[in-house]
Amino acid sequence: MIYPILLVVHNTLRWLVFGSLLASLGGSYWGWVKNSTYRPFDQTLRVVATSLAHTQLLVGFYLYAKSPIVSYYWKFSPDASQSPEFRFFALIHISLMIVSVVIMTIGSSKAKRQRLAQQKFKTTALYFTISLLLILVAIPWPFSPLAARPWLRSF
Repeated sequence: MIYPILLVVHNTLRWLVFGSLLASLGGSYWGWVKNSTYRPFDQTLRVVATSLAHTQLLVGFYLYAKSPIVSYYWKFSPDASQSPEFRFFALIHISLMIVSVVIMTIGSSKAKRQRLAQQKFKTTALYFTISLLLILVAIPWPFSPLAARPWLRSF
């Protein structure tokens, strides 16, 4: 079955999205503060971070549609709403991730259209920071009181 494989892929992509987002943010804040020129590498970081987030979201949509936790929640929602884990995956996780990727996409698109390097860096930094904060809240970290998952998932 493809579901367990995609769970591992989704977990791995989490780290790629997180790393690329941090790299893009680091470059954006650095360029904004130092008034640097906007290089093709800066654009590549922004595009890679956004593309990985889109890929992660698509895998997440599939997992959401096939998730036994989510299907249980929607089938028995009055009873399942008592469980924070069911509510987290059925409502909170998916909603925050969609909003985060939309904000990241808008920011990337706006940054691309800016004429001045300073504005490109600033736009990327602001929008990607908001996205990162939403992602950090929406990830089921091992220490999360809502839904804990391991740092790395295996087969």
